[in-house]
Amino acid sequence: MTQHPNLRAILYLQVSLFSFLVGDSLLKLQLESIPLGQLMCLRTIASLLVLFIFMAATGRLALLKVTKPLHHAMRSLFFTFVSIGYYLAVKSFPLSAVATALAGAPIIISAISPLMLKEHANKIQWAATITGFIGVCMVLKPDLSEINWYYLALLSLPFSYATMILWGKYLSKTESDWSLNFYQFIPLLILSCFWGQDEWINTSATQLGITLLSGTAASVGFMLLIAAFRIGKPVIIAPFEYSYILMALVADILFWHFFPDLWLWLGIGLIITCGIIQGWQAQVDPPAITPHLRPEDTHNP
Repeated sequence: MTQHPNLRAILYLQVSLFSFLVGDSLLKLQLESIPLGQLMCLRTIASLLVLFIFMAATGRLALLKVTKPLHHAMRSLFFTFVSIGYYLAVKSFPLSAVATALAGAPIIISAISPLMLKEHANKIQWAATITGFIGVCMVLKPDLSEINWYYLALLSLPFSYATMILWGKYLSKTESDWSLNFYQFIPLLILSCFWGQDEWINTSATQLGITLLSGTAASVGFMLLIAAFRIGKPVIIAPFEYSYILMALVADILFWHFFPDLWLWLGIGLIITCGIIQGWQAQVDPPAITPHLRPEDTHNP
């Protein structure tokens, strides 16, 4: 497996997406009873707490040292903006719609990667990615008459998500995955502590436990996501994020009784086609061992 970092990155990505699904499903359930600002605060505390305890227990606290503090600060502020949009989208739309919006990121990654990371996609990869993006549009069915703050938050996700991924890959040349994952939560925590405090409620032990689990799943998801895009080639592995749509759709059907129409199924079919083609390309494309691949990348993220 160490000879094929693209394939290992895809495995990391799938585990990451499942972690996000668990965290997002619990988040959507909690948003029905806990105010948005309070939930953001509690969930962010949970994510930071879990990260810190695990790093302390495994002797990784030294990895929090950074060499580009300004980049970390700017990326963390951008992550706060992305997170607010994400919370609003999860609150207002089915998880499958949010997942589909995020699935627009691969086409942006494919377009930006040659400029930022000097990694080029071939014609087959471009065709597959564009096919997947057409599927995304078929599912979302953008309608200008529906534009509002919540819809704008949904539509902004592919652009902001792609930027976060590529920014993390760039910083991973010198920064640890742990520092990238840890510091991004700090501005969000500060902001959420003051978000709608007059609406905060007394939470039960069950609510706190669910929030802790949701925050833990988010931490695991971000950790593996950063690792996946560091060791793999973005234009190859990014389209495999489309699988999250199917995961989210299953959650929508099981927990919120949301059933897709014909357009949604056709769109998902195109997205799956994209994933299959890119999977084949991951097999035939030369292993993308990047210049900054570190010794620990051969075993654990």
